[in-house]
Amino acid sequence: MAVVKGSVQDELVIVRRAPGFRVWRVIWLIFLILATGVGGYALGYFDSRTQIKTLKEEKRYLTDGLRTSEQAIEDLSQRVAILQKGGDVDRQAADDFRETVRALSENVANLEQEVAFYKGIMAPGSADKGLRISKIEVVPLGNRQYSYSVMLTQVVDNTNFVQGEVAVNVIGLRNGVREIVALRDLDASVAELGIDFRFRYFQEVKGNLNIPNDFTPQQMQVVLQSRGKNSQRVEETHTWNTPGEA
Repeated sequence: MAVVKGSVQDELVIVRRAPGFRVWRVIWLIFLILATGVGGYALGYFDSRTQIKTLKEEKRYLTDGLRTSEQAIEDLSQRVAILQKGGDVDRQAADDFRETVRALSENVANLEQEVAFYKGIMAPGSADKGLRISKIEVVPLGNRQYSYSVMLTQVVDNTNFVQGEVAVNVIGLRNGVREIVALRDLDASVAELGIDFRFRYFQEVKGNLNIPNDFTPQQMQVVLQSRGKNSQRVEETHTWNTPGEA
């Protein structure tokens, strides 16, 4: 072989291989791959089992916590229901108590009015002795109908009866013109212009009025005229102000 002077020459090494070397190398490579796969599978399997066990424990813990929370919610719901029921009972009791107090207050007020009424009648030292009109009241019944009440009283220092007549008129407008309508034209139970009265302490004159559609009441006039030695004439006009009517 010719050699050029001054050039670098690579050395050629010849290695002798035993027969079947390539086959064994392939077998070892396959074994290594299989071992690696089996090891990875085993590692993954045991790791997953550990994770599954941990997750099961966490699930059981969460399930127990959820069950406890649900029980607590149910208990609280029952307590809230009981408190609400108790609150409803308390409110109902308070409403009933207020209604009772209101009714008692009204009753007391009525009794006080009655006491004042009877005291006014029986007070012999009163400067306003004699025949009086203590009350004029008109209450709407609907459909242009009204109930009326006139209380006649006598403040006396003796037990003498007083008698005479009471005339009741309704003053209003008919077609824009002022008009005075007698009680007998509005109350079917009254036949005369005057109603006889006779009492010692008090007497109530009452009935129902039927007001015509073309008549607008504005006032109720009451005139008392007693008979006898000490006769009196008492007149009072009451504004037509009926409660509960617009």
